[in-house]
Amino acid sequence: AALYRLSGDWNPLHIDPSFAAMGGFQAPILHGLCSFGFAARHVLKQFANNDPSRFKAIKVRFAKPVVPGQSLKTEMWKEGNRIHLQCKVKETDAVVLTGAYVDLHTAAESSAENLTKEGGLQSELVFAEIGRRIKDLGSELVKKVNAVFGWEITKDGKTVAQWTIDLKNGSGSLHEGTYTGKADVTFTVSDEDFMEVVKGKLNPQKAFFAGKLKARGNIMMSQKLEVILKDYAKL
Repeated sequence: AALYRLSGDWNPLHIDPSFAAMGGFQAPILHGLCSFGFAARHVLKQFANNDPSRFKAIKVRFAKPVVPGQSLKTEMWKEGNRIHLQCKVKETDAVVLTGAYVDLHTAAESSAENLTKEGGLQSELVFAEIGRRIKDLGSELVKKVNAVFGWEITKDGKTVAQWTIDLKNGSGSLHEGTYTGKADVTFTVSDEDFMEVVKGKLNPQKAFFAGKLKARGNIMMSQKLEVILKDYAKL
């Protein structure tokens, strides 16, 4: 319990037995920050794979005090990206945190933020998601699209990544690198503009005429690709 005094809360209620007795407590009580923090950790462990970058916000109401040495049990239920919770003392079943929730970033939002901070490519997340969707719906997409798309992703004017979306052969596939044969159409676009297209903030045709999106090959195939990015990336 003394560790939490390092947070700047020097209230003697949390460490001095005589002062705690003056407040009507049999022993010093735990800092609210401690039970508050453990509740957040429980949520991250259960719903965010212990990834602190997924944490967005937390709200709680302190209902009853916790005594050092007691065990906390967190009951949780999920609604979208909001995790509702209450905490109980395991030994007494008393509710100590109530009316509480934790808001989480989606994994994609969190990863995109981390990639941006680390200088990585946000487009990697989109291609990874498209790859997962191809594994699930590849045969259906091959029938619908019947084309091979090449991508050249640039950053600061230099090509930094290449991808191939094969929706013509077998049950479809995605791989990093150029196509061994001839792609139906190959696009060149910056990482930033690619993300704007995927998010629907930049129209592909307008990007093409503005020179932000370059294409070589069967340009008409781009209409099918727009449907794929809109319906299956979903970032």
